[in-house]
Amino acid sequence: MTQNLTSKQLLPVGFYDLLFDEAEKSHENINLALASFFKAGYRLIKTPLVEFEDNFSRDEVRNSFRATDVISGRNLIFRNDITLQISRLLATRLKQATLPLKLCYVGDVLCAKSDNLYADRQQTQVGVEIIGCDSEKSHLEIIEILLEALKKLSMKNLLIEFSLPNFLEIFLSEIGVEKNADLIDAVMTKNLSAIKMLAGKNGEIISKIATSNDDLENLVKEISTQIKSEKISAELAKAQKISQFLQQKFGEISTRFDLFGDHGSSYHNEISFDVFCGDFTYPIARGGRYKIENANAVGASIYMNRLRKI
Repeated sequence: MTQNLTSKQLLPVGFYDLLFDEAEKSHENINLALASFFKAGYRLIKTPLVEFEDNFSRDEVRNSFRATDVISGRNLIFRNDITLQISRLLATRLKQATLPLKLCYVGDVLCAKSDNLYADRQQTQVGVEIIGCDSEKSHLEIIEILLEALKKLSMKNLLIEFSLPNFLEIFLSEIGVEKNADLIDAVMTKNLSAIKMLAGKNGEIISKIATSNDDLENLVKEISTQIKSEKISAELAKAQKISQFLQQKFGEISTRFDLFGDHGSSYHNEISFDVFCGDFTYPIARGGRYKIENANAVGASIYMNRLRKI
């Protein structure tokens, strides 16, 4: 009888209870992160867990839990990312707001599936966004605020890895290599033999960029020596400025530049970044620049669940 009762009270995979010390520590971390954002002048917003499905594109609602609204009969989704909800706010309640807007948020998101080892499908995000910003100063600001918040959460042995989501397309175009799905997949998966077969004489430099991420300066010199292109130079200069900024402000934090990246984000452009802690496999924070309601934006989210596992 006891065994049957227990099995009925199990939670679905990826959902969990937090008790006592864990719950209190999670609450403390959330408050510390938000206090850091408030101090920097960011204003808090809270968006609903559930929205109408037609508020978003098909790609945006992938991996979402769905339901039907008993009042309207319309399809609902449970949010799997808070950033996407800000687009609706900009089109409605914040339509007349003066840009740039500096926002922060906290809330749970639900994912229908999780591919990571811990299979968390309920995750708590604490994030910060600048909406309506074109200058590189804004993404440096977001990076600084994020790393300061993580330091206040006592996160040590941090590594931040950057990519330039537009760089691969720009690079292939500038060196005259036809963009195709097979080559892009080979670059993303770092399949060196496939890269050399598909890219011909340019395979060596593409492979070098895809696999070299610990020494940005030498990689930039090698690229600049072999290829003369203003567009490529501009992308590399962007990475160098970020590197210099981090060396000056956060010399104790390790930095890598995987210039082509892995296209893990479907909506970031110009820059994207992941923050890792110690030997923990998954990023504890992620961010980058993106387009939202015809405006440029940049932001970052901390995954509070993952802090508990470190």
